This record gives sequence, C-alpha cells and structure tokens, in this order.
Amino acid sequence: MALGLKCFRMVHPAFRNYLAASIRPVSEVTLKTVHERQHGHRQYMDYSAVPVRHFATKKAKGSLDKIAVVTADGKLALNQISQISMKSPQLILVNMASFPECTAAAIKAIRESGMNLNPEVEGTLIRVPIPQVTREHREMLVKLAKQNTNKAKDSLRKVRTNSMNKLKKSKDTVSEDTIRLIEKQISQMADDTVAELDRHLAVKTKELLG
Repeated sequence: MALGLKCFRMVHPAFRNYLAASIRPVSEVTLKTVHERQHGHRQYMDYSAVPVRHFATKKAKGSLDKIAVVTADGKLALNQISQISMKSPQLILVNMASFPECTAAAIKAIRESGMNLNPEVEGTLIRVPIPQVTREHREMLVKLAKQNTNKAKDSLRKVRTNSMNKLKKSKDTVSEDTIRLIEKQISQMADDTVAELDRHLAVKTKELLG
C-alpha cells in the first residue's frame, strides 16, 4: 500500500542498462543486443507500475510492509524492522521491540505514506487505526496516483533525453544507420512504458472510483 515515491523517482536499472548499452561503440551495438535488452525493458514496466497499484482502499497488515523507513542504516522496509499484525479489521499493530530506536522514524513514515493513516504509539508498539473509506479519500488516492504517474513519466523523459544526447555525441564512432536504429528503439521503449503507466493508472482509477 505504500505510495512508493522512491520507485517513481528512479528509472529501473534494467532500462538504464539498456540505454547505457545503446551508446557503446558500433562494434558492440547490434540488432541482437537491442532485442535482448527489450526483456529488461519489460521488467522496467512491471517495476514502475508497482507504486500505482499500491493505491488501494482495503487496508491489511501487508499494506504496511514496504513502507520505507529512514534509519541510521539507510531506508528499510517497515517489515524488516518490526512485526506487523492485525488485531482487528479496524486496527493494525506494529511492534518495534526489535528496533526501538526506529520507532519515531516508523511513525513518521506511516503518517507520510499517503494512506490517510494516523498511528498512535505506546512504548515500542505502534497502533494504526484503519480509517473509514470515504469518497473523498478515494478521490485523494486517485489524485496521488496521477501525481506519481506523472513523476514516473518525467523521470523517463530525462533518461530518454540524456541517452539521445549521448548517442549523438558518438556519431564520430557509430554509423548513422546504427544511430537511427538505436534512437528508434529508445523511443519505442519509452513510448511503450508511458502507455503501460497510463494503462495501470486507468485500471487503478476504475478500481478506486468504480
């Protein structure tokens, strides 16, 4: 259920690796390489869709698992530093006994998750009441999903632009035919990814608003 803003601020390594391969010398850039990298591109599309599908109205203990908590050791998933359980359909318990020093950070992460949650703390036990789902809350989730989808598109456009620029700089060592081929492949992959993001957003919007 986490909003997964981090996911939307980065481009999947598989896609970035493809783009890196795209600007190698001509001896290393072949049509076979381009087609092989398309598999990595599909993985990117699946990865980038994760944040959108996390927007949901049914809260369960699993919905808190992947919330990113900022700790002294970096960002860790909430379920890595706590024990999460359902006390009732209206209440999730997050036990921070194993990492009590992360309790305050966990509370902050839950509050800022975008799921309209207001955690309460009792020592190292965080109580997370499940709010009633209203039409207003559903519309808020749709709005956030759109914002994150747009952030993903912005990240993708930056990578596409940077890759095209680097490719043009290699024109002295790469043939024009190869450059045109790679440009076409990069554009097609980027366009396919945007279409996939829009598809996931449409599905989630329909799920939230009916």
